[in-house]
Amino acid sequence: MPSTAPTPNGRTREHVRPCDDTRTGYPRDALLPDLFAQQVQRSPDGEALVWSGGRWTFRELGDRVRRAAARLRARGVGDGDIVAVLLERSPQSVVTTLAVLEAGAVHLPLDPRTPGKRLTAMIRDAAARCLVTPPDAAVRPSLPLVQVTTRELEEEESPRPAPRRTAGRVATDAAYLVYTSGSTGVPKGVLCHHQGLVRFVTADHPAVPGPGERLLATTNPTFDVSYYEIFCTLLNGACLVLPEPDVLLDTEALAQCLRRHRISTLWLAAGLFHVHAQAAPRMFSGLRCLMVGGDSVSPGAIRAVLAHGAPATLVNGYGPTENGVITTSYTIRDLPEHAELVPIGRPVPATTVHVVRHDGTLAEAGEEGELWVGGDGVAIGYLNDPERTAERFVPDPFGLDPQGRLYRTGDIVRRRADGVLEFLGRRDRQVKLRGFRVELDEVEAVLSTHPDVREAAVGLLGEGPGKHLGAVVVGAPGADAGALAARVHDHVRDRLPDHMVPRRLVCVPDLPLTTSGKADHGRLLARLTWPGADPQGAAPAGADVRAVERIWCDILGTHTVGRDDDFFALGGTSLTATHAATATRRHFGIDLEHGSALVGELLDNPTLGAFTERARRLAGQGAAVASRPKPDFHAEARLHQAMPVSDALPASGRPGRVIITGCTGFLGVHLVDRLLGAGAERLYCLIRTRDEAHGTARVAARMRRYGLDPQCLDDRITVVPGDLSAERFALDRTAWERLAREGDLIVHCGAQVNLAYPYEALAPANVGGTRTVIELAASQRPKAVHHVSTVGVLAGLGPTGVRQAAEHTPLARPDLLPSGYTETKWVAEKLVAEAARQGLPVSIHRLGEVTGTGDRGIWNTDTLMCALFRTVAQAGVAPDVPLPLDFVPVDHTADVITRVITHEKPDGRVYHITNPGEAHLPLLVDRLRAMSYPVRTVGHREWVADVVRATEADPRHPMTPYLPLFVEPVTGTDLAVERTYLTSTFPRLSRDNTDRVSADAGLTCPPVDARLIDLYLSRLRESGFLPPPEATGGPAA
Repeated sequence: MPSTAPTPNGRTREHVRPCDDTRTGYPRDALLPDLFAQQVQRSPDGEALVWSGGRWTFRELGDRVRRAAARLRARGVGDGDIVAVLLERSPQSVVTTLAVLEAGAVHLPLDPRTPGKRLTAMIRDAAARCLVTPPDAAVRPSLPLVQVTTRELEEEESPRPAPRRTAGRVATDAAYLVYTSGSTGVPKGVLCHHQGLVRFVTADHPAVPGPGERLLATTNPTFDVSYYEIFCTLLNGACLVLPEPDVLLDTEALAQCLRRHRISTLWLAAGLFHVHAQAAPRMFSGLRCLMVGGDSVSPGAIRAVLAHGAPATLVNGYGPTENGVITTSYTIRDLPEHAELVPIGRPVPATTVHVVRHDGTLAEAGEEGELWVGGDGVAIGYLNDPERTAERFVPDPFGLDPQGRLYRTGDIVRRRADGVLEFLGRRDRQVKLRGFRVELDEVEAVLSTHPDVREAAVGLLGEGPGKHLGAVVVGAPGADAGALAARVHDHVRDRLPDHMVPRRLVCVPDLPLTTSGKADHGRLLARLTWPGADPQGAAPAGADVRAVERIWCDILGTHTVGRDDDFFALGGTSLTATHAATATRRHFGIDLEHGSALVGELLDNPTLGAFTERARRLAGQGAAVASRPKPDFHAEARLHQAMPVSDALPASGRPGRVIITGCTGFLGVHLVDRLLGAGAERLYCLIRTRDEAHGTARVAARMRRYGLDPQCLDDRITVVPGDLSAERFALDRTAWERLAREGDLIVHCGAQVNLAYPYEALAPANVGGTRTVIELAASQRPKAVHHVSTVGVLAGLGPTGVRQAAEHTPLARPDLLPSGYTETKWVAEKLVAEAARQGLPVSIHRLGEVTGTGDRGIWNTDTLMCALFRTVAQAGVAPDVPLPLDFVPVDHTADVITRVITHEKPDGRVYHITNPGEAHLPLLVDRLRAMSYPVRTVGHREWVADVVRATEADPRHPMTPYLPLFVEPVTGTDLAVERTYLTSTFPRLSRDNTDRVSADAGLTCPPVDARLIDLYLSRLRESGFLPPPEATGGPAA
């Protein structure tokens, strides 16, 4: 019975135990050579070893092992001595491995191709007693140790056998020593015991062959998987087949080898598997079991094998050397199209696993953490390195055994709701970029999900402010490198935030591998050179053009830009546009209040030459050039078609068939999750994507990023590739009429959000998209529209003296709105309200500040509020202003909207989804101080001046996109944009409709208090978005 003693985070062991304790279900006290000797007795005439030059039965192999062990003992090898073996994979290497253990010694495999100095260093570090080499060894270290050749070990006349040295040894004594690469460049020796290997090679597991089966040895003897290959066959009456050296890299030769030798079981390193699965996915169909591991496995390669003739069992195996070769495994029966990774599964027998947060507590399902592993496989430790051993091998605070230890793998994983683990990357492959902690493995995984990418490598390039990611991808044979690079770049930009998108992406034709069959990322990244610049446009000329060219090159990560090159075609985004505009404003000395105008000029004139000319004119003529006539917002908000009139409103209840926009956004993916959970019959997800599979993958990727389980994306999801800003969403007639006919209601959550862009840049998506939603709702039969708006549409009321705004307060004063974004949302809401007045069933949801989840604090950090958090924490300075913290967690927001959809009639009512409590910026300052951030408060003008200086010094500063809000006045007032949101200006909002709905549903919005702010700050600090307190307190940066 599991114990119910509390764990460090207060939960019971029964809750956190990941698997049954199966330590007594195998011969846990046995030694490897004893188990081999027993197998020799059971099947003396059975085939044990086959190679191109012959074959041995178990009796023949056993005789050779005993003879070689006697030779070793005669040469002075004793209990626990380390015997270094410098052999290629061969019959002799198998005999020597078994003989070393039979002699009671510890086996140390070494690669003959290793440089001499490194070999000598490892042998000296291990204090090896003996070295076994082939007779013609090219390397013979001049060290004080016994040197024996394989010819001596094979001599027929053997000295009189000594008593078996295994008699005094126990299962927890060392069996082998494997050197792995160390982060300092010095190899580290992992000392492993008999029990760790026995626990798996004798287990009831698909990858363990039975009597009479055949396994092909594919790994270098210095790789710990080679022990699995030898002992899982020879301890179970199976046959080990040794291939010719060149077979493994030749797809056709390997396929023939599998057929000729009737191989039933195969282990392949992920890199080799990717190569062969791409070239001949049917080649594995005759296997009983194929296990892939050693590195992250490509979902595309797995799908290819599953689709073209899979083996009877396909397994993804995971395990560090420090835990007995295999720790977890996952049997792959199918892999959804949207899956971006292949799970690593559940623990193998006699193994425990824990997902642990930064603070040492256990992570919840769906939450990321470091994988700590325990059980009988945990190694003895690192040879001659007690400090590192103590750091990585720690007492088990979660288990039943007070003497138990756990190994901290350094691998970042996530446990799904069903208990299956997903590998996300290495902690030591994290880099800091623009203040974010970036997992290089995550970027590589997303690159590898493109169907034409076989392998990918990502690295951090450059220094200082110019640091950026670069990527190399290996494409399918015959792929056009330029076209593939463009497609893959678009693929990644759809799935990852801007800071995780590689600036430079190079396609190469081949895949360099390490000796263990893994992708050699170092050699791949060495190919990441900057191609010679050959811009399509004319070379730029003139000092100003050259200055702007340098700005673009720095921000876009390229060497040169032509006069006619387009900023956005070169990879520019809405974020980098604000960076470029800020740097350009500084170069030309343009007034701060014209920063938004400069962004608008870049949008209207995106080529280098045209933009430079507009910037020069803006610098010379100022307001005359910067001023843009405001649109007639009331005219913009007129409907162009009549609505169908219906007295009967749609019934509330189960959502039915829902058309949803914006479903890859922060709120959108939560609405997808909630609507499916509420029993929606079908979701039609409008996504800007090339096809349905790509769109589903995007939704799944966003759900994972925000802590949701994408397994909810079942067959009720239909992706509709479309464009919110295009006429009829760019759908053909058939697709449009299908939506109009089948949809029951529309949740319009999509919008282009950019607080620096002018109305004209955002109107096609935000206003035009809303018009199209209304048109679709009115087509064929009326459909309810649930329109997601923002309380920002009321910002124009404050400067006129309005102090209170109810949910039914009419919209007014769009001319006083603070940004192009709120202008477009005002017009969009007016359109929806007019449609409702004419009879269309409508509900309007005005949102406050949508923030991180209330339970785990997971944010979309690409927001003004997160930029403010980071700026205050890092600079140590906050403005002394009553800025309201109207925080509404995204999960609560989605719950309220879903409740309205399922229980309220769409009768035109407005719902203010804001926080009923009050909190202001000083609370954030207090909580930062409580976490040891040295924050002081200053006057508003002084703080803004600090931010301006910081953004001018570094155009990539997190506040750069939002600077116009603090320095540019609202049209017709002397208020800076952000001051229209202060408590003294912005009207107080009532929320009668929302309060009633929340009360009926039992929904309570978490108060903005110390608990919530601490949760958010802790999460942002753990993710690397916020610096630790000791790294702050300098100038704003």
